[in-house]
Amino acid sequence: MDINIGQGISDAWRMIATFVPRLVAFLVVLIIGWIVAKVLEKIVDKVLERVGFDRAVQRSGVHRWLERSQYDASSLVARIVYYAIILVTLQIAFSVFGPNPISALLTAVVAWLPMVIVAIVIVVVAGAIARAVGDIIRSALGGLSYGRFLAIAAEVFIWALGIIAALNQIGVATAVTIPVLIAALATMGAIAAI
Repeated sequence: MDINIGQGISDAWRMIATFVPRLVAFLVVLIIGWIVAKVLEKIVDKVLERVGFDRAVQRSGVHRWLERSQYDASSLVARIVYYAIILVTLQIAFSVFGPNPISALLTAVVAWLPMVIVAIVIVVVAGAIARAVGDIIRSALGGLSYGRFLAIAAEVFIWALGIIAALNQIGVATAVTIPVLIAALATMGAIAAI
């Protein structure tokens, strides 16, 4: 059995020579991505505060979910943007090493992120619409004994539609939420027809 030590050392140096530049590129991508993520987090937070996003969230009633949190609505969205950029950075950084399971997982998560952002927007808009409809019904039917009940029922129904739409957007439990949505709409149609 002839052992070629020279070939083994040559192979080891070749592996090191190909790995070190990839490692350096990986670290450079991580550092640049982290800096970009921090800058974008601050920009998104300032822009959302300027356009009145916090007021819109407060009107929608979603702010109650954030009362015990250390974030307000705009800083929470900015933090989500930060983590999204970090995930994209990790995806790019791990792709430096070629195809690998971590890169494939990060690619799937990054592809899912836009759907999460749309789902958050759907919930905020549904909350604002539910609050507005509830206020309109309360003011229109406030003198009737069932006016408050109708306002609450309308708010709950709109919230349910918004949550079902958000869950469908992110692909969670579509086998359950779509039949529930169809049943609720059919029930509302039957009530309106009767």
